[in-house]
Amino acid sequence: MENQDKRRIASRHPTEAAVACRPFYSNGTTITADAVMRNFSKSGSYIESAHAFKIGTIIQLRMVQYPSLLKSLDWDDRPRSSCLAAIKWRRQLADENDGPYGFGLKYLD
Repeated sequence: MENQDKRRIASRHPTEAAVACRPFYSNGTTITADAVMRNFSKSGSYIESAHAFKIGTIIQLRMVQYPSLLKSLDWDDRPRSSCLAAIKWRRQLADENDGPYGFGLKYLD
């Protein structure tokens, strides 16, 4: 974890925002998964979902519900309400074979 903290450029803000995630495919596939954003920065976020997205997948991330505490943040420090992001890493949160999973996302500009 110490190495991961050294790599971070932007500070993280904790949250519990509801988000919807859909793989960004050119073939029209429309699988949408519910997720919870646990923290975010200007360059990415951490989400948790029962859907097992693969590392490297590009997803459309859409904010469904902001928690009220985000209203206290400056506009530039709030999470993106809709964007494309790449899944950089994935970890299983339980010992079961079927999720839930935690994902590290990097926003695509």
